[in-house]
Amino acid sequence: MKSIIQGLLILYILSGCQMAEPQQDIKPLQLSTNVVVNQEQADEAKKIILSMEEVIEVKGVSADNNIYMAPKVKHFDRFRLKEIRKYSHDHVKKRYPDATVHVSTDQKIFMELEKLEQELKKRTISEKRLKQRLNKLDEMMKG
Repeated sequence: MKSIIQGLLILYILSGCQMAEPQQDIKPLQLSTNVVVNQEQADEAKKIILSMEEVIEVKGVSADNNIYMAPKVKHFDRFRLKEIRKYSHDHVKKRYPDATVHVSTDQKIFMELEKLEQELKKRTISEKRLKQRLNKLDEMMKG
């Protein structure tokens, strides 16, 4: 009986000593200045989506009144992806009612938008090429 109590006590102490994950203040990459295509809508949409508790990081690009967003969600909130996508879409749509909003939690879309953000920041992509890549992204989101 004594060894069982000691074992439980050790488990209790060890479970209390787990380090909590530090909450980081993540800021989205601001693209609105010095880019080929104005990215103010995408930057504002990123702020809206990042304000959600479930979202860790978000990537996004806008062109021709289309806003493409890809939030990265906390591990335990992955069961609620559909709800998170809908909430994100609705809040961005409320801010930009005339824009067409595309939200995806797919990791591949996230990586593609991250590449586009970097190319826009470095100014290594043309407006025509950006629109072509966004059309491909749109097809991937639908398929």
